[in-house]
Amino acid sequence: MLYSVRVRGIYATALSVLLHEKGFLIADPSRVLESRLSLPPVRRAPEVTVKSLDDDLDSVLVIGYPWEAGEQVYSTLVDSLPYTVARRGVLGLYTVVDAVSLGNCEARTVDGVVVRLSSGECPPPGEALRGTIVKEALEAGARPVLTPSIRVVGPHLIVSHPGSGVSFSEHIRGEEERARLLAAIMGKGLESSHHIHFRSGARLASDYEIAEEVEKLAGEAERLWSEGPSGVEAIVRRGEFIGIVGFTSASKRALDSYRSRIIETIDRHHSLKSTGEPASTLVDCGEEQLRNGGSLTGTGIEYYLAKRREGRSILLLHKKPDGSTARLGPYRLTSATRLEDRIVLVAEKTLKSHGVLDGLNVEKRPGDKAVSRIDTGEWHIIHEYYDRSGRLLGVYGNINSPPEIGDGIVKYFDLYIDVVKRPGEAPEIIDRGQLDSALEQGVVSRDLYERALEEAEKLSRKLANAYP
Repeated sequence: MLYSVRVRGIYATALSVLLHEKGFLIADPSRVLESRLSLPPVRRAPEVTVKSLDDDLDSVLVIGYPWEAGEQVYSTLVDSLPYTVARRGVLGLYTVVDAVSLGNCEARTVDGVVVRLSSGECPPPGEALRGTIVKEALEAGARPVLTPSIRVVGPHLIVSHPGSGVSFSEHIRGEEERARLLAAIMGKGLESSHHIHFRSGARLASDYEIAEEVEKLAGEAERLWSEGPSGVEAIVRRGEFIGIVGFTSASKRALDSYRSRIIETIDRHHSLKSTGEPASTLVDCGEEQLRNGGSLTGTGIEYYLAKRREGRSILLLHKKPDGSTARLGPYRLTSATRLEDRIVLVAEKTLKSHGVLDGLNVEKRPGDKAVSRIDTGEWHIIHEYYDRSGRLLGVYGNINSPPEIGDGIVKYFDLYIDVVKRPGEAPEIIDRGQLDSALEQGVVSRDLYERALEEAEKLSRKLANAYP
């Protein structure tokens, strides 16, 4: 089956080109996207939505029903783009499961997955439960959330039982359209014992399709509710697939290539767009110049953003593939240099507390200094640590995706493995186990894993030659 995909956000053009080439149908395109693509119209609700996240512009959310549709799109993105990071739900949204209470408002379901109960009293240990997953665990340390009601999802509707009332997706705004959809379900008496939610794709469905689907889903919800729990940990009805694919700067360069096939695209287009303003507007300006014979480049925009921060503070956004982010700094940017197609930054920070330097196991004191050397063409950042007299305490080489520059920020995906060097000692590669674990869990792609290992070996040789 040819699954249809709706694509939204800053990667929409590039991902639409990629997915179309892989055999997917592009459904419900935005006006801008429709003007760029010469594709046959798809007059049905999309099975899968891919959209950039508002709070993490380095990533896209993939959500799809049926499950197989979302999983196929997710796998296509991970397999087709280089150096991605990714994480996916185990159970899926609106998946109905049977579970066994563990007490303390937790329960165990299929494959030993532990879920958190959303509301009501916490049943005693050993009690059998049936409910619906209403929140997946996509962040580090999170657990899926189970509600005791039954919610069944279809192409156009989500029907909950017990429940009552009607609600609409925020994308169904027109009063006439809402009235049409309401009319399609009225007369059946379902809204008094079920909650009926119209998904965004409902506006593309006929009255007959809506009427048929609401009866089918309501009947299924009632049956699953009346059956009660089986006492065996199991998936009873699979819901929506949900996953997140993160794009390193190297992934974004591949996306730049896809986008450039149909519209003028400057280098580092997606890297700059993902840092927000003012870089996003500068990209639009640069591409308008490109269409009219100009020569503003993405590297030039990065250099402009960095150069105007010299002598001022910047933050390092240290992003983990598991979805967590540490904000390091502030650092004072002491210099920004352009070397052809890459930018080299030097930033400093005065340490303010007693403690131990991570990885180096060397004591630090207030007044010691960190000097960070950041090169957008490298897969690492070098942090040098000095005491107040200027004596080198140690060097920490962080292995990461090539850094990206925004307005007052430098961001990258940390790749777990690192290299440390203490004065008078040979470099040491650390945290290899964390990288191995990330590969086993599917959080980093195979090519990213191998690149990180290769970079650690290269950096180890570099530090051995550069520092005493």
